Amino acid sequence: MVKPPAHHEDSDANAVARLVQGDLAALGPLYERYGGDVRSLLLRTEPRLGREGAEDLCQEVFLTFVDTLGRYRHEDKLRSWLYGIAVRKARSWRRGRWIRVVLGQKHGAAVSGVSITTDRTEERIAAKHRIEAALQQLPDTQREVVVLRMIEGLSGEETARILGISENAVGTRLHRARTQLEATT
Repeated sequence: MVKPPAHHEDSDANAVARLVQGDLAALGPLYERYGGDVRSLLLRTEPRLGREGAEDLCQEVFLTFVDTLGRYRHEDKLRSWLYGIAVRKARSWRRGRWIRVVLGQKHGAAVSGVSITTDRTEERIAAKHRIEAALQQLPDTQREVVVLRMIEGLSGEETARILGISENAVGTRLHRARTQLEATT
């Protein structure tokens, strides 16, 4: 007699329970089950990622899931939870790309990634100074929002809470900062 396949929610709950107990091997079946969907979502949400970038972000999604297990409620659909993480990861990647592109246009190719990819201390320091110079052109209120949202990758809600302003004010300040940075390019 052939046993019917396990219902995803049941097997998801079992895998999550194992993860909560520290069994990271339980992540494998979840990755096999949902990894393709998450990668597809990432590529549709942010096509500039490319296959390799989508794979990297997909792995980050699952690692973030493990880190957020304490907030995951089993009555939620795991796929939806993973999709939420994936969308936030794509947004963060997009914000980081935007800041690298704008600063790179203004201050040369050295800004766009040198500080991350080079082992040469002088180049990293020079790139850091160019980024700081571009940010210094912004008013304090706009610079705070750019740093928190685009460089540190915080959400609008987190940024608003830290700065003691509304999320709408965060969006307005970010828009004004982008406009000013792009105008000086």
